[in-house]
Amino acid sequence: MKIIHKTAFALAGSALLASAGAAQAAPAADGAEAKAATGQYKILKNLKYRGPGDAPLRQGYYKNGKGFGWTKINKKHAITKYGAVEFITKGPNRKHQGGKSYRQWAYAGKYKCRNGVCKLVKQYKVLAVVNEDIRHSGRDHKPKGVITAYCEGIVRCPAWVTITLNKQNQGIRAADTPNGESLLSGYKELSKSYTVKAKTAAVPTEKYQAAHKPLASPAAIR
Repeated sequence: MKIIHKTAFALAGSALLASAGAAQAAPAADGAEAKAATGQYKILKNLKYRGPGDAPLRQGYYKNGKGFGWTKINKKHAITKYGAVEFITKGPNRKHQGGKSYRQWAYAGKYKCRNGVCKLVKQYKVLAVVNEDIRHSGRDHKPKGVITAYCEGIVRCPAWVTITLNKQNQGIRAADTPNGESLLSGYKELSKSYTVKAKTAAVPTEKYQAAHKPLASPAAIR
């Protein structure tokens, strides 16, 4: 009987030690998750989004041709402003591409203007991919968010693509010039050409006079 009691106590003690070890291991797992949430999963900005809620733009990473988030967008595809990505994510063009992933797009164009006529010389379809899944989003329990953004057909977007998308996101259209370059962006393919009206010079309303004698009063001049 004593042997049985001793065996029971030994088993109970082993179970307690095992549970204590598991309890000590749990904080380490939580700590690793928290580190991930503040590392590559850190949210840089919550972008306006045509889908539910916002689209988190996370720090992400880019290494050996793989990655996601802002680091990939910036380093691989040369888009340098958050607002350029947000112009796409808040737009109406949104297509489901499998699972909880959606593709969105906008257009950016460069025009050459001469004698008031601007002709489209280059246009890019600029795409963004948003993942609404929260399973791999860190501790914040928000969607994984923006996976990438890029110019269709090339790896690195020209600098002017970021400029026009970011300005358009702020509601600012690049100034039209009768001669030179002009940038436009939108959610539909851009027109092949458009006309810039020359600005009419303002007519001065002030009257100027000069004389060797004192001038008459304004009433007398009228």
